[in-house]
Amino acid sequence: GFAPWREGCDDPDLRRRVHWASVKTYRRAIEKVYRCYDCEVARILDVCRQALYFASVKDLLACLDTISADPDVRLCRVFNRLRPDFDSTESAGYRDLMLNLRIDTAA
Repeated sequence: GFAPWREGCDDPDLRRRVHWASVKTYRRAIEKVYRCYDCEVARILDVCRQALYFASVKDLLACLDTISADPDVRLCRVFNRLRPDFDSTESAGYRDLMLNLRIDTAA
């Protein structure tokens, strides 16, 4: 099953399988603010990003349930390229589900 990271971070096997993504570079963030967001800095939402891969839609849904049940996570935006009416010719056949999350913790 899926669990919040705080419940599995002490597992050495799990720690070996996780490959943390890097934070967006300062240069790329500034470029995106100028090119995509008309200099509105508050619109950049993907400074820190991570990718998850699933063997099945069932696994994806289980993970989404875990994320949505976490009291420290706020779901800010969902972009669903898996939905049936999404025209995948616009993305060269690429499909995914993109979430923008905000993590609110005391630490």
